[in-house]
Amino acid sequence: MDLNFRFPQASEFSRQPAYASRAAWSHTLFGQKLTLGGGGYYGRQNYGFNRNVNAWAGMADWNVPLGHKFALTGKFYRGSALGGLGATIGTSTLYPGDLSLPSTVVIPLNTIGGWSQLKFRATSKIEFNTAFGQDSPFAHDIRSGNPQAYFDSVVRNRGILANIIARPRSDLLFSAEYRHLAATALQNNNHTANQINLVMGVLF
Repeated sequence: MDLNFRFPQASEFSRQPAYASRAAWSHTLFGQKLTLGGGGYYGRQNYGFNRNVNAWAGMADWNVPLGHKFALTGKFYRGSALGGLGATIGTSTLYPGDLSLPSTVVIPLNTIGGWSQLKFRATSKIEFNTAFGQDSPFAHDIRSGNPQAYFDSVVRNRGILANIIARPRSDLLFSAEYRHLAATALQNNNHTANQINLVMGVLF
């Protein structure tokens, strides 16, 4: 068995590179950098039989100091066919039938989401963070694409976390984090998971 053998993906079949751009504005506020940015992404996907899908995204990001000890960062996006970038649990398209048949329609999966994090620097060596993130593929698209065949018909993923990071020395850090994950299915079934992470890092 050749473990190195692989099939080209739809974006590779398009024989066209993807394009991305970002512009940002920065300013000093409370002795820290305030940054507001916006970006875009476009890529072509080819599923054969002249079934081309346009993958795209519009994005906004921010890093806003809230005084000398607090900062708010985050990103918002809206796009379609973004499974290759990690959205919608890695799923870019849906198709209600056999993809090898020319009559099967390929449906790009639209999604909207983002995340935001609030940071509190208690001292120069200790900081606290809390964050919330969500990715929501469109329920209409999932219903049109035979949802029973795709990732338990998930229409929303959410994550909430809180952590503390300590840097007793410039080359050493410790962190403790709690994370709650929740996925909501099309049939209103909820799936949850809780994680506790303990980390030690050496910087060099």
